[in-house]
Amino acid sequence: MLKFFKNNKLVVILCAIIVFIALIGMSLRSQSQSPVEQYVADTTSTGQRVLSYPIQFISGSINHLFGKDDSKSSETKVKQLEAKNQSLEAENKKYKKELNIDDISKYDPISSTVISRNPDQWMNSLMIDKGSKNGIKSNMAVMTSDGLVGRITKVNQFSARVDLISTNSRNNRLSINIQHGDKNVFGIVDRYDDKSGELIVNDINNKDSVKKGDKVVTSGLADQLPSQLYIGEVTKVENDGYGLAKQVKVKTASNLSDLNHVYVAKRKAKTVSDEEKGDN
Repeated sequence: MLKFFKNNKLVVILCAIIVFIALIGMSLRSQSQSPVEQYVADTTSTGQRVLSYPIQFISGSINHLFGKDDSKSSETKVKQLEAKNQSLEAENKKYKKELNIDDISKYDPISSTVISRNPDQWMNSLMIDKGSKNGIKSNMAVMTSDGLVGRITKVNQFSARVDLISTNSRNNRLSINIQHGDKNVFGIVDRYDDKSGELIVNDINNKDSVKKGDKVVTSGLADQLPSQLYIGEVTKVENDGYGLAKQVKVKTASNLSDLNHVYVAKRKAKTVSDEEKGDN
């Protein structure tokens, strides 16, 4: 048998070619790729990548040396550099502001970075790069140097989810105090208005005095967040549809749509209030 194959190499090669062509024909009839096709496609695409890189490099160099749009290219580069400088200046201002955290230092803040944010849930939640290994726990307040932005709702070992105060969830209704002079007007955030970018507080008693510019802070009631955390200020006060109560709009101090670095308040309101009483 071995002598047959040795003496008839051409026959063996011919048979192999026939089998190969038959396999190709069968694969063409099938919608799914065969292993042979996949191997050929992968090999071909790899070869194309290897060849395309030097070609692109050479063509790019030729265009750079002899192209007619050198002036336009230079202008584009200048504009890109200007835009980058503006972006860096804005980031520097933001970082300097973030360093000024005197108002929240008493809560032993944990500095963290936003690592992911789903576009579909942009104003509802985000993920930060600190978790249980860093002392993060559920219901801890999350803020920037400007004010409150949300609370911890899910904790992993090395990350945590933050539900923003702008999320329209019944389980995330925030209790607040509106500071009008020496009086505090209690209320609960009902929802977030996507169009105006403001928090809506309903059912404020008509007898309670509230006006534009009043500061809004956390009440420390029911939702387990520390009290007196700054949220924002009143932008508009109007009667509800029935004229029985007031509706208040609140502009948040923090830009909830642009969050890169945040702080998690590690200590609870009771601990801070007890220490403040002790100091007095």
